[in-house]
Amino acid sequence: MGTSRLRLALGVALTAVLAVSLGGAALADNGGSRAALSNRTDAYTRDQVGDNGTESNPSTVPVWASPDIRVCQTALGCAADQPLIVGSTAYIFVTLNNAGPYGSGPSSGTLNVYSTLLGGAATWSSQFTQFGSVAVTAYPGVTTVTVPWVNVPDDGPLPGAHFCLLTRWVSPTDPMTSEGPNAIANTIANNNISWHNVDPINVSVGNVGTQSPFHLGNVTATATLNDLAFGQPGRRLETVGGTIIVDLGPALFQRWQQNGAKGTAIRAIGGTRIQVLDPGKARISGVTVNPGERPQVALTFTATQAASEIIPITVTQFGPGKAGAAPTDIGGVEYRLTVGRG
Repeated sequence: MGTSRLRLALGVALTAVLAVSLGGAALADNGGSRAALSNRTDAYTRDQVGDNGTESNPSTVPVWASPDIRVCQTALGCAADQPLIVGSTAYIFVTLNNAGPYGSGPSSGTLNVYSTLLGGAATWSSQFTQFGSVAVTAYPGVTTVTVPWVNVPDDGPLPGAHFCLLTRWVSPTDPMTSEGPNAIANTIANNNISWHNVDPINVSVGNVGTQSPFHLGNVTATATLNDLAFGQPGRRLETVGGTIIVDLGPALFQRWQQNGAKGTAIRAIGGTRIQVLDPGKARISGVTVNPGERPQVALTFTATQAASEIIPITVTQFGPGKAGAAPTDIGGVEYRLTVGRG
């Protein structure tokens, strides 16, 4: 592993940060054939801890919470993701690993960063907005790139800013394997692409709760049935007297009822709300999503005791990634709860 590193952070000499606001512009790709490249390089971002860049990613661990992407409130960096603040500048730290299985040597290219509504399935590229682009050389070893997100937008009616992030490393010597409308399939197929669907949330003990959204998606051309599955990879929320309430909203709740109001470890508690009885195994089953939709579900987190560590809660959308396919993980979010007093 080489020792040359490019660190784009405040006060570091090798800094090359370029913030570009591109809105919903068409997104170009580098194209090319891997087999035809004699000067092949291979920089990659990890989909999960232990990812060594193999394509397609063979791991069954969710690929939508990349450890190589981090959201910070200052250019000095941060030890863990920090909440986005509407109207502020956020700093996206991205780690490029140049020790991939398909090539070596310095790799020159462009790191592009995109946002989409926080949630599960999302259609590439129509449901993504590019907000940053940095030209950089990834040297053998590890290269850290800082991409500023100027004037973070408001994502909707719930308080705060909540987004999924996606990065694409575009290089003429490190082309994509393939890309289609299914963002999670693209992430699995290409080690140049990573998702970071992580939402850090501050929950105050005894208050009415902290809300965050989850948007369902449909990347197919027909209506699909989808499940929302909950998981607890760390400390259990119940140990701090925590609860989760899911508000499907009128349209999704009606569709869920029409499909039999099915689920595991849940109960309807009035209106369009559903209580999660066991965050480690709860599942809301049979929610219809139409093509091109991104309907929002509202999650409310509460607690009665403070916790000394972050409590992670995962919510995963299970559905067909293409028409007629069996339900599978098509995207999710890891909510990282910090529970304190006041």
